[in-house]
Amino acid sequence: MPSRVPAAHIRRRAVHYDLVQEALRALNIDLLERGASAEQLGRWLWGAQWFPHLRYDERILALARSLPAEWQMGTFCDPQILLQFPHVGPEPEITFHLDQEPEWAAGRRYLRIVGVALSYWARNNGGLLIKRNGKIEPIELEPGDAVMMTPDVLHSGGINHTGGIRYAVYFRYLSDG
Repeated sequence: MPSRVPAAHIRRRAVHYDLVQEALRALNIDLLERGASAEQLGRWLWGAQWFPHLRYDERILALARSLPAEWQMGTFCDPQILLQFPHVGPEPEITFHLDQEPEWAAGRRYLRIVGVALSYWARNNGGLLIKRNGKIEPIELEPGDAVMMTPDVLHSGGINHTGGIRYAVYFRYLSDG
């Protein structure tokens, strides 16, 4: 029996430009109106979950609904909003991981993980890196592009060496049974 090769598939312009702009507007206006202390930003950074109060905002959910239908199958999990600020300090080692299913999943496994780029993703701004067959592959995306990974793809964010923030929203789908 052949072994299953982990897969990552890119869909260019998966999400319409206007939906990307609406999601970015929601995040940036939230920062403008609510602010964020250094303590709160630190919690969001280390928890890998930015704007937890906006996960189910209509402008974020619209991104998921615009994905290809076959990428939306399964039980929808909490969206994950991620920002990657420019790196400061000593260069950290990149650690690859597999996503862990939430406790409430009751043993159900992820079917897929879908990342939507709200800004440009590249190796130099901390874009997604995947590791297959011992080789590191950067995933370069334009705003509105999406990447779908099977749950067995080792992945990591890179290190942001630019002056800008990299924006992303991830959607995960669990098996139904």
